[in-house]
Amino acid sequence: MTLQRLVDFSAATAALLIGSVAMSQAQTPDGPPSTFTLKPLGPGVYAAIDSGKAGSNAGFIIGDDGVLVVDSFYDPDAAKEMLANIRKLTPLPIKYVVNTHYHIDHVNGNSVFKEAGATIIAQRNVRDWIHTENLKFYGSKMTSEQKASVEAITSPELLVDRDITIYLGGRRLEVRYFPGHTGGDLVVGVPDARVLFCGDLLWRHMSPNLIDGSIGQWIATDEAFEHVPHAASTTFVPGHGDVANVGDVADFAGYLKALRGAVTAAMKSEVKDKALVQTVKAKLSPHYREWLGNDDAVGTIGLMVAELEDKKPRPVPTLAPSVTR
Repeated sequence: MTLQRLVDFSAATAALLIGSVAMSQAQTPDGPPSTFTLKPLGPGVYAAIDSGKAGSNAGFIIGDDGVLVVDSFYDPDAAKEMLANIRKLTPLPIKYVVNTHYHIDHVNGNSVFKEAGATIIAQRNVRDWIHTENLKFYGSKMTSEQKASVEAITSPELLVDRDITIYLGGRRLEVRYFPGHTGGDLVVGVPDARVLFCGDLLWRHMSPNLIDGSIGQWIATDEAFEHVPHAASTTFVPGHGDVANVGDVADFAGYLKALRGAVTAAMKSEVKDKALVQTVKAKLSPHYREWLGNDDAVGTIGLMVAELEDKKPRPVPTLAPSVTR
Protein backbone atom coordinates (compact mmCIF):
# COMPACT_ATOMS: atom_id res chain seq x y z
CA MET A 1 0.00 0.00 0.00
CA THR A 2 1.48 3.35 -1.04
CA LEU A 3 1.79 6.12 1.51
CA GLN A 4 -0.91 8.19 -0.23
CA ARG A 5 -3.32 5.23 -0.28
CA LEU A 6 -2.51 4.62 3.38
CA VAL A 7 -3.26 8.24 4.24
CA ASP A 8 -6.51 8.10 2.26
CA PHE A 9 -7.50 4.82 3.91
CA SER A 10 -6.64 6.18 7.34
CA ALA A 11 -8.54 9.38 6.58
CA ALA A 12 -11.60 7.36 5.63
CA THR A 13 -11.51 5.22 8.76
CA ALA A 14 -10.81 8.31 10.86
CA ALA A 15 -13.86 9.95 9.29
CA LEU A 16 -15.90 7.00 10.48
CA LEU A 17 -14.38 7.35 13.92
CA ILE A 18 -15.04 11.07 14.22
CA GLY A 19 -18.67 10.56 13.38
CA SER A 20 -19.04 12.21 9.99
CA VAL A 21 -21.06 9.21 8.89
CA ALA A 22 -22.06 7.96 12.32
CA MET A 23 -25.68 6.89 12.57
CA SER A 24 -26.24 5.56 16.09
CA GLN A 25 -27.78 7.85 18.69
CA ALA A 26 -28.98 7.40 22.25
CA GLN A 27 -32.73 7.81 22.64
CA THR A 28 -33.88 10.02 25.48
CA PRO A 29 -37.22 9.14 27.07
CA ASP A 30 -38.79 12.60 26.74
CA GLY A 31 -37.40 14.10 23.58
CA PRO A 32 -35.37 13.68 20.41
CA PRO A 33 -32.33 11.42 20.24
CA SER A 34 -29.37 12.72 22.24
CA THR A 35 -25.94 13.04 20.70
CA PHE A 36 -24.20 12.19 23.98
CA THR A 37 -24.74 10.84 27.48
CA LEU A 38 -24.11 13.40 30.22
CA LYS A 39 -22.31 11.86 33.20
CA PRO A 40 -21.72 13.71 36.49
CA LEU A 41 -18.21 12.99 37.78
CA GLY A 42 -18.15 15.23 40.85
CA PRO A 43 -19.59 18.53 42.05
CA GLY A 44 -20.04 20.64 38.92
CA VAL A 45 -17.97 18.31 36.71
CA TYR A 46 -19.60 16.53 33.78
CA ALA A 47 -18.44 14.29 30.94
CA ALA A 48 -20.41 14.22 27.69
CA ILE A 49 -19.82 10.72 26.32
CA ASP A 50 -20.46 10.40 22.60
CA SER A 51 -23.53 8.34 21.73
CA GLY A 52 -22.58 8.09 18.07
CA LYS A 53 -23.37 11.39 16.36
CA ALA A 54 -21.34 13.85 18.44
CA GLY A 55 -18.09 12.47 17.01
CA SER A 56 -16.07 12.49 20.24
CA ASN A 57 -16.35 13.02 23.97
CA ALA A 58 -16.39 16.43 25.64
CA GLY A 59 -17.32 17.87 29.04
CA PHE A 60 -17.50 20.91 31.25
CA ILE A 61 -16.63 22.21 34.72
CA ILE A 62 -18.78 24.67 36.65
CA GLY A 63 -16.78 26.96 38.93
CA ASP A 64 -17.72 29.78 41.30
CA ASP A 65 -17.97 32.47 38.62
CA GLY A 66 -18.06 30.69 35.28
CA VAL A 67 -17.86 27.52 33.23
CA LEU A 68 -15.00 25.91 31.31
CA VAL A 69 -15.86 23.56 28.45
CA VAL A 70 -13.51 20.82 27.26
CA ASP A 71 -13.80 20.26 23.48
CA SER A 72 -16.78 21.03 21.26
CA PHE A 73 -17.52 17.84 19.28
CA TYR A 74 -17.68 17.19 15.54
CA ASP A 75 -21.38 17.97 15.29
CA PRO A 76 -22.31 21.60 16.09
CA ASP A 77 -25.78 20.35 17.08
CA ALA A 78 -24.10 18.34 19.83
CA ALA A 79 -22.35 21.52 21.00
CA LYS A 80 -25.72 23.28 21.10
CA GLU A 81 -27.13 20.38 23.09
CA MET A 82 -24.29 20.60 25.60
CA LEU A 83 -24.76 24.36 25.90
CA ALA A 84 -28.44 23.76 26.64
CA ASN A 85 -27.48 21.23 29.32
CA ILE A 86 -25.13 23.75 30.90
CA ARG A 87 -27.87 26.36 30.94
CA LYS A 88 -30.15 23.93 32.79
CA LEU A 89 -27.51 23.60 35.50
CA THR A 90 -26.18 27.14 35.90
CA PRO A 91 -26.69 30.72 34.64
CA LEU A 92 -22.94 31.42 35.01
CA PRO A 93 -21.11 32.59 31.88
CA ILE A 94 -19.26 30.18 29.60
CA LYS A 95 -15.80 31.66 30.07
CA TYR A 96 -13.52 29.22 28.27
CA VAL A 97 -13.36 26.32 25.85
CA VAL A 98 -10.20 24.21 25.85
CA ASN A 99 -9.53 22.38 22.58
CA THR A 100 -7.51 19.33 23.61
CA HIS A 101 -6.08 19.15 20.06
CA TYR A 102 -6.88 20.23 16.51
CA HIS A 103 -8.75 17.19 15.14
CA ILE A 104 -12.08 18.20 13.65
CA ASP A 105 -14.13 15.85 15.84
CA HIS A 106 -13.10 17.92 18.89
CA VAL A 107 -13.31 21.48 17.51
CA ASN A 108 -16.09 21.76 14.94
CA GLY A 109 -18.55 23.13 17.50
CA ASN A 110 -16.26 25.96 18.64
CA SER A 111 -18.50 28.61 17.11
CA VAL A 112 -21.40 27.63 19.37
CA PHE A 113 -19.45 28.50 22.51
CA LYS A 114 -17.71 31.48 20.94
CA GLU A 115 -21.13 32.97 20.23
CA ALA A 116 -22.02 32.28 23.88
CA GLY A 117 -19.07 34.45 24.97
CA ALA A 118 -16.33 31.90 25.56
CA THR A 119 -12.62 32.39 24.88
CA ILE A 120 -11.19 29.37 23.04
CA ILE A 121 -7.87 28.05 24.35
CA ALA A 122 -5.52 25.64 22.57
CA GLN A 123 -1.88 24.68 22.26
CA ARG A 124 -0.07 27.15 20.01
CA ASN A 125 0.11 24.88 16.96
CA VAL A 126 -3.64 24.32 16.84
CA ARG A 127 -4.54 27.72 15.40
CA ASP A 128 -2.66 26.89 12.19
CA TRP A 129 -3.38 23.18 12.07
CA ILE A 130 -7.14 23.50 12.62
CA HIS A 131 -7.64 24.88 9.09
CA THR A 132 -4.92 22.96 7.26
CA GLU A 133 -4.29 19.54 8.81
CA ASN A 134 -8.00 18.76 9.20
CA LEU A 135 -8.31 18.67 5.42
CA LYS A 136 -6.61 15.27 5.33
CA PHE A 137 -9.54 13.61 7.07
CA TYR A 138 -11.51 13.95 3.84
CA GLY A 139 -8.80 12.26 1.76
CA SER A 140 -7.84 12.94 -1.83
CA LYS A 141 -11.51 13.11 -2.95
CA MET A 142 -12.35 16.07 -0.73
CA THR A 143 -15.12 18.29 -2.09
CA SER A 144 -15.08 22.08 -2.21
CA GLU A 145 -17.84 22.11 0.43
CA GLN A 146 -15.77 19.98 2.79
CA LYS A 147 -12.75 22.22 2.27
CA ALA A 148 -14.83 25.31 2.99
CA SER A 149 -16.25 23.74 6.16
CA VAL A 150 -12.75 23.12 7.52
CA GLU A 151 -11.64 26.64 6.66
CA ALA A 152 -14.69 28.00 8.52
CA ILE A 153 -13.94 26.31 11.88
CA THR A 154 -13.73 28.94 14.62
CA SER A 155 -10.07 29.35 15.63
CA PRO A 156 -8.71 29.37 19.15
CA GLU A 157 -7.89 32.85 20.43
CA LEU A 158 -5.73 32.17 23.48
CA LEU A 159 -2.70 30.10 22.55
CA VAL A 160 -0.45 28.44 25.10
CA ASP A 161 3.00 26.94 24.77
CA ARG A 162 3.33 25.93 28.40
CA ASP A 163 1.22 24.61 31.26
CA ILE A 164 -1.28 27.09 32.69
CA THR A 165 -3.62 27.32 35.68
CA ILE A 166 -7.13 28.73 35.36
CA TYR A 167 -9.26 29.82 38.31
CA LEU A 168 -13.04 29.87 38.08
CA GLY A 169 -13.43 31.89 41.27
CA GLY A 170 -11.89 29.62 43.88
CA ARG A 171 -11.92 26.53 41.69
CA ARG A 172 -8.50 25.67 40.24
CA LEU A 173 -8.14 23.94 36.90
CA GLU A 174 -4.82 22.72 35.53
CA VAL A 175 -4.29 22.84 31.75
CA ARG A 176 -1.24 20.79 30.84
CA TYR A 177 0.62 19.92 27.64
CA PHE A 178 1.46 16.27 27.00
CA PRO A 179 2.92 14.83 23.76
CA GLY A 180 1.87 11.76 21.83
CA HIS A 181 -1.34 12.03 19.82
CA THR A 182 -0.80 15.11 17.63
CA GLY A 183 2.06 17.25 18.98
CA GLY A 184 -0.45 19.85 20.16
CA ASP A 185 -2.35 18.07 22.94
CA LEU A 186 -3.69 19.57 26.15
CA VAL A 187 -5.34 17.90 29.14
CA VAL A 188 -7.54 19.55 31.75
CA GLY A 189 -7.28 18.49 35.39
CA VAL A 190 -9.83 19.24 38.10
CA PRO A 191 -7.87 18.56 41.30
CA ASP A 192 -10.71 19.04 43.79
CA ALA A 193 -12.86 16.47 41.98
CA ARG A 194 -9.99 14.15 40.95
CA VAL A 195 -10.95 14.25 37.27
CA LEU A 196 -8.62 14.43 34.28
CA PHE A 197 -9.95 15.21 30.79
CA CYS A 198 -7.39 13.52 28.53
CA GLY A 199 -8.60 14.22 25.01
CA ASP A 200 -7.34 11.65 22.52
CA LEU A 201 -4.26 10.88 24.55
CA LEU A 202 -6.54 8.22 26.05
CA TRP A 203 -9.03 5.91 24.31
CA ARG A 204 -10.97 3.41 26.40
CA HIS A 205 -10.96 -0.12 24.97
CA MET A 206 -10.56 1.18 21.43
CA SER A 207 -7.78 1.29 18.87
CA PRO A 208 -6.84 4.96 18.46
CA ASN A 209 -6.34 7.16 15.43
CA LEU A 210 -2.57 7.08 14.85
CA ILE A 211 -2.44 9.42 11.87
CA ASP A 212 -0.36 12.05 13.73
CA GLY A 213 0.87 9.95 16.64
CA SER A 214 4.35 9.49 18.06
CA ILE A 215 4.07 6.14 19.77
CA GLY A 216 7.01 6.39 22.17
CA GLN A 217 5.90 9.77 23.51
CA TRP A 218 2.30 8.58 23.66
CA ILE A 219 3.20 5.57 25.81
CA ALA A 220 5.24 7.80 28.13
CA THR A 221 2.29 10.19 28.48
CA ASP A 222 -0.15 7.46 29.44
CA GLU A 223 2.34 6.01 31.89
CA ALA A 224 2.55 9.51 33.41
CA PHE A 225 -1.25 9.53 33.73
CA GLU A 226 -0.97 6.31 35.73
CA HIS A 227 1.08 8.21 38.32
CA VAL A 228 -0.84 11.45 38.69
CA PRO A 229 -1.64 12.32 42.34
CA HIS A 230 -4.46 10.12 43.65
CA ALA A 231 -4.47 8.11 40.41
CA ALA A 232 -6.36 5.22 42.00
CA SER A 233 -9.31 7.48 42.80
CA THR A 234 -9.09 9.67 39.68
CA THR A 235 -11.67 9.55 36.88
CA PHE A 236 -10.07 9.82 33.44
CA VAL A 237 -12.21 11.13 30.57
CA PRO A 238 -10.95 9.74 27.25
CA GLY A 239 -11.45 11.31 23.86
CA HIS A 240 -13.40 8.23 22.79
CA GLY A 241 -15.05 5.50 24.81
CA ASP A 242 -16.63 5.55 28.25
CA VAL A 243 -15.15 7.19 31.36
CA ALA A 244 -12.08 5.38 32.58
CA ASN A 245 -10.08 4.52 35.68
CA VAL A 246 -6.36 4.07 36.13
CA GLY A 247 -6.62 0.42 35.14
CA ASP A 248 -8.08 1.45 31.80
CA VAL A 249 -5.19 3.89 31.34
CA ALA A 250 -2.72 1.06 31.95
CA ASP A 251 -4.64 -1.15 29.50
CA PHE A 252 -4.39 1.52 26.80
CA ALA A 253 -0.66 2.00 27.34
CA GLY A 254 -0.33 -1.78 27.18
CA TYR A 255 -2.17 -1.86 23.86
CA LEU A 256 0.14 0.76 22.35
CA LYS A 257 3.16 -1.25 23.49
CA ALA A 258 1.68 -4.49 22.15
CA LEU A 259 0.88 -2.88 18.79
CA ARG A 260 4.38 -1.47 18.44
CA GLY A 261 5.92 -4.77 19.51
CA ALA A 262 3.83 -6.90 17.14
CA VAL A 263 4.50 -4.63 14.16
CA THR A 264 8.22 -4.48 14.95
CA ALA A 265 8.42 -8.28 15.13
CA ALA A 266 6.51 -8.71 11.87
CA MET A 267 8.76 -6.24 10.08
CA LYS A 268 11.84 -8.09 11.31
CA SER A 269 10.34 -11.28 9.86
CA GLU A 270 10.16 -9.44 6.52
CA VAL A 271 6.45 -10.02 5.98
CA LYS A 272 4.75 -7.14 4.19
CA ASP A 273 1.43 -5.59 3.22
CA LYS A 274 -1.60 -7.85 3.77
CA ALA A 275 0.53 -10.63 5.25
CA LEU A 276 1.96 -8.20 7.79
CA VAL A 277 -1.50 -6.96 8.74
CA GLN A 278 -2.77 -10.51 9.22
CA THR A 279 0.32 -11.45 11.24
CA VAL A 280 -0.12 -8.49 13.57
CA LYS A 281 -3.86 -9.04 13.96
CA ALA A 282 -3.25 -12.69 14.83
CA LYS A 283 -0.73 -11.62 17.48
CA LEU A 284 -3.00 -8.99 19.05
CA SER A 285 -6.40 -10.65 18.70
CA PRO A 286 -6.23 -12.92 21.77
CA HIS A 287 -6.13 -9.82 24.01
CA TYR A 288 -7.43 -7.00 21.81
CA ARG A 289 -9.91 -8.50 19.34
CA GLU A 290 -12.65 -5.99 20.19
CA TRP A 291 -10.19 -3.10 20.16
CA LEU A 292 -9.02 -3.80 16.64
CA GLY A 293 -12.49 -4.16 15.15
CA ASN A 294 -12.78 -4.67 11.42
CA ASP A 295 -12.73 -1.17 9.95
CA ASP A 296 -9.51 0.40 11.19
CA ALA A 297 -7.03 -2.46 11.56
CA VAL A 298 -5.31 -1.88 8.21
CA GLY A 299 -5.01 1.86 8.81
CA THR A 300 -3.80 1.43 12.38
CA ILE A 301 -1.20 -1.20 11.54
CA GLY A 302 -0.13 0.55 8.34
CA LEU A 303 0.44 3.81 10.18
CA MET A 304 2.46 1.98 12.81
CA VAL A 305 4.63 0.55 10.01
CA ALA A 306 5.04 4.01 8.47
CA GLU A 307 6.08 5.47 11.82
CA LEU A 308 8.64 2.74 12.48
CA GLU A 309 10.03 3.29 8.98
CA ASP A 310 10.09 7.04 9.64
CA LYS A 311 7.80 7.61 6.65
CA LYS A 312 4.71 8.94 8.40
CA PRO A 313 4.05 12.65 7.74
CA ARG A 314 3.13 14.64 10.83
CA PRO A 315 2.02 18.25 11.29
CA VAL A 316 4.95 20.65 11.41
CA PRO A 317 4.99 22.56 14.72
CA THR A 318 4.93 26.32 14.59
CA LEU A 319 6.63 26.46 17.98
CA ALA A 320 7.89 23.71 20.23
CA PRO A 321 6.00 23.64 23.56
CA SER A 322 7.60 24.75 26.80
CA VAL A 323 6.66 22.18 29.43
CA THR A 324 6.60 23.14 33.09
CA ARG A 325 5.45 20.76 35.76
